[in-house]
Amino acid sequence: KGEVLISRLYRQDLKRSVADIFRIQVISNTDVRSPIITLGSTSFFHVHHENLYIVAVTKCNANAALVFEFCYRLVNIGKAYFGKLDEEAVKNNFVLIYELLDEILDFGYPQNSETETLKMYITTEGVKSQRAV
Repeated sequence: KGEVLISRLYRQDLKRSVADIFRIQVISNTDVRSPIITLGSTSFFHVHHENLYIVAVTKCNANAALVFEFCYRLVNIGKAYFGKLDEEAVKNNFVLIYELLDEILDFGYPQNSETETLKMYITTEGVKSQRAV
């Protein structure tokens, strides 16, 4: 579909409209195979999981390995909290996801993404996806 389910801006140099650029250039373009797309000075790092795109956007020279490690950790954290990370799980748990992002990231930099540590600080139970139960 290409709709934005969760979005968090950590820097002033990006606007919410970057989601539209990603939708046009990646989601609607079936020829795109690279997980990194650079358009002008903006780089889009994306991971496709289930029916979701987990996307990190930057205007600076970011460490690609770190960005992809973070994206895959988000997927694993989602699975740990919701049983399965899909569109339904995101819609049912968006408040918890924002809470997790605020705990994991500090000004856009990953700080702590260990699931067991996060569960000590964020004790809210996620709503399990129907397909995960």
